Amino acid sequence: MRIAITGKPGSGKTTLCLKIFDRLKKIEGVVVSGIITKEVREKGRRVGFLFYDLDDGEEVWLAHVDNPTSVRVGRYGVFVENIRQIAKKFRDKKADVLIVDEIGPMELKSNDFIEAVKELMERDSSLIFTIHLRSKHPLLERIRREFKVFVIDEGNRDKLPDQILELWRELG
Repeated sequence: MRIAITGKPGSGKTTLCLKIFDRLKKIEGVVVSGIITKEVREKGRRVGFLFYDLDDGEEVWLAHVDNPTSVRVGRYGVFVENIRQIAKKFRDKKADVLIVDEIGPMELKSNDFIEAVKELMERDSSLIFTIHLRSKHPLLERIRREFKVFVIDEGNRDKLPDQILELWRELG
């Protein structure tokens, strides 16, 4: 099973991944693993993003407004070395279902990340990716061609966990 979830910022992509992760984890004999991206707010203002490992709870910075690096996406300084670290971590994961949230402009600043995603796409495990809605990066275009793509919005976000799990059962 190859699934890509996309949608506008704040549409519920990460929440959907967490719901799928929680449901799959309850199925005996299914190994599910992954990395999600968490938004960090201070005083109601978004200041950055963290990678969060669903297996061990480890968090590392993806980007922060106060990061002085020259590698930037919008107002955020990107921690490229942390992206490399996370790419190595999910490259080493062994799972029946692997979730990678998100593959977007920040993550794509790392060639190691890009290569790790390509390697995952060659595996025989089920993959659930969230991808940037509008980016035309070649890797994202390939994912759009090779994966079943779901566009999440307010109208379907409550139904999508069931739809995706049903698809997983049919294909698994």
